[in-house]
Amino acid sequence: MATPSNFVDLQAGFYNALAQGLGYSNQDPFQVIQPSPPLTGGDDSDALLWAYLNNMPVASLTQNTQFTGGNQYLADYQGVMSALQSAPNNFQSTIGPTCWDAYQTALKDKDVKTGAVAFRNWALYCDPCSAVATSGASALAAAMLDPIFAAQMNVTPYKPAGTEAVTFSPGYAKMLALLKKAPSRSFEVSASNWKTDVSKTWTQGSTTGFFGLWGGSSSSSSISEKFASGGVSVKASFDNVLPFNATPGDWYSSAAFGMAFNNPDKAPWTPKNPITWDTTFGNNGNMQRFASSLLIANHMNISVVSAAQYSQDEQTQIQSNQGNGLWPFYCSGNSGGSSTNAAFDKDGRMTVTITSKANVPVVIGCIVLAASQYLGHEVQASKILTGQFYN
Repeated sequence: MATPSNFVDLQAGFYNALAQGLGYSNQDPFQVIQPSPPLTGGDDSDALLWAYLNNMPVASLTQNTQFTGGNQYLADYQGVMSALQSAPNNFQSTIGPTCWDAYQTALKDKDVKTGAVAFRNWALYCDPCSAVATSGASALAAAMLDPIFAAQMNVTPYKPAGTEAVTFSPGYAKMLALLKKAPSRSFEVSASNWKTDVSKTWTQGSTTGFFGLWGGSSSSSSISEKFASGGVSVKASFDNVLPFNATPGDWYSSAAFGMAFNNPDKAPWTPKNPITWDTTFGNNGNMQRFASSLLIANHMNISVVSAAQYSQDEQTQIQSNQGNGLWPFYCSGNSGGSSTNAAFDKDGRMTVTITSKANVPVVIGCIVLAASQYLGHEVQASKILTGQFYN
């Protein structure tokens, strides 16, 4: 137990406190997600929720979603499918090159769904394909029995190759219904009672990308260091916290993906392709880890008391930046689902209050699984509660 001496220690202490408060040990593959804008619903509610699952986690105790947007599940998965070779079939030769090109374009533009029946119904009214509608459907039905070929066809309509956005199931409405029934959670840490040792966590303490006192600030800035080392206490409560599990949509094939993972450096991988098992699942691969479940909070109330004394200029600087969100979740409040307020007493000591509205979900963390565990998700799920990961 100690008072953090810098922002790195404070963030480590917060990680331990939040994990324990949510019912996990620091042996579990738990990751804090920051910043955490509320999911206020609306036409894009599913897309905003699924974006967290589409993001590939880095090996860090903290995931900053503003820094990790370039590595996406769907796009990386499409790359893998393009690097696999399917079993020989005569579908393309049966329909011919002109019809094949028309069919690929129709798939990408969502003018036709995958599958033999859909192909036949579409081909009957497509000039390049009408003569091969029946024979092509039969050939396609046979080809789709191969999981690699089926996976390659099923992912074709999705971005960036096609126009369909990434999907998972269930979506926002089901998540919100489950969230309202989830248990409450809370924790409290005094200024001198932080547990800052994260050396035995699933990353052996590695953590990167977190902000300083406010969203977008540096954790090594003078005002952030003053905040972190001056004595910080936190009291947090959540009316509900839900471990939300969702599975990839029709674009994903566990059979094909599993075959790719279980056969390094051999079929179904295409020889001499720049996308390989190692570039995908290896030590520097882009699909080493997955967000298997999201930790979603409802109606949170966070109180952060800083014992440091802030000058008038520092107070003005903090309050002018509170719209960017303040530590630890950086809820900016731009969407109207949360509020963040910094208040100062006569001695310049600060109290930060962060609240989110009831029934407005906030994603505060996730459970990270290695590729081998993710592909055996059902077997591994029970271990989340027993700390048997990454040992």
